[in-house]
Amino acid sequence: MDRFANSVATVASDQAASLRRLVGGPGGRAVALTGGSGTGVTTLSLNLAAAIGATDQRVLLLDEDDSRRNAINRLQLRQRYAFEHACAREVRLDELLLAAPGFELMPVRPGAAPAGFLPPGRAEQLADEYDSLVARIDWVLIDARPVADDHAPSLALSADDVVVVITPSGESITAAYAAIKRLHTEYGRRDFRLLANRVRTLETAMALFKRVKEVASRYLDVKLKLIGFVPEDEPLARADRLGQPVIQTFPNSEASVAFDQLAAAMRRWPRRAASADRANLLYRALDVSRRLAAVR
Repeated sequence: MDRFANSVATVASDQAASLRRLVGGPGGRAVALTGGSGTGVTTLSLNLAAAIGATDQRVLLLDEDDSRRNAINRLQLRQRYAFEHACAREVRLDELLLAAPGFELMPVRPGAAPAGFLPPGRAEQLADEYDSLVARIDWVLIDARPVADDHAPSLALSADDVVVVITPSGESITAAYAAIKRLHTEYGRRDFRLLANRVRTLETAMALFKRVKEVASRYLDVKLKLIGFVPEDEPLARADRLGQPVIQTFPNSEASVAFDQLAAAMRRWPRRAASADRANLLYRALDVSRRLAAVR
C-alpha cells in the first residue's frame, strides 16, 4: 500500500512539474556576471537588471555577494529574511524576494546556518520552490562570487551564460583569465562572454578583449566574445550614491545608453538548444553554502 501511495505521489509531482513548465514557458535564462575584486560586477548586475526590466522583461537578480557593498545594500533595501531562513524551512523561498527598481532581487548568500544540515527533504522542496518561482521570470541575472575562489566556485557553474567583467587594470585581466581557466579545465565550459567596464571607447574595450583572448587561446580551447563596454561616468557614480539604477535617475547619461544597448543585445542572444536545468542553480547555492561553512 505504501508503494502504491509513493507511486501516486511521484506521478502527481511529475505532473505538477510538467504543468509549471507549460505555463511558465522557457523560464528564466540564467546569466552570471563574475570578475575580479573591484571590477564593478555588482554595479553592472543591478543596472543591467534594471535596463532589461525596462524592456518589459521580468528579471530576477540573485545576489551572491556577501560584502557590505552588495546590491541589496546599494539599493538601500530592507532585507527581512536571509537564505539560511529558507534553508531551515522558517520561510518559503519566495519570501526572500525584494522589490527593486524594475526587477526583483533575492539574496542567496551563504549564512550562518550550514546548508549541509537541512531538514529532511528540504533541498528538493527548495528546488521545486525555485523552479516555480523562475517559471514566471524571463531573465535570471547572478551577481556571482569570484570564480577563482578555490573553496566555492559560485553559481556561475549552473548559469546558461557566463559574462566575465574586465577593466583596464592588470589585476582584472589576470582574474578574468583565472576565472575562464577554472570554469574550462575543471567544469568543461567553453563559451564565455566578456564585458569591458570603465573604458571610454570601443577601441579600448577591444584592446582589453584581445589581451585576454590571446592568452586564453594560447592555453585553453575556449570561445570568447566581447558583448560591449560600459563607461564609468559621473552620473553612474551619483546614481550609485542615491541607491538607484542610473537609467532611472540619469537616463540620458553615457552609462544609461550603454546599459540600454546591452539589454537590447541580450534579447537577441540565440537560446541554447539545451538550457541549464533551472533548479540546478538552487542546488549550487546549497553546495556553495556547505563548502564555505566547512572552511569557517
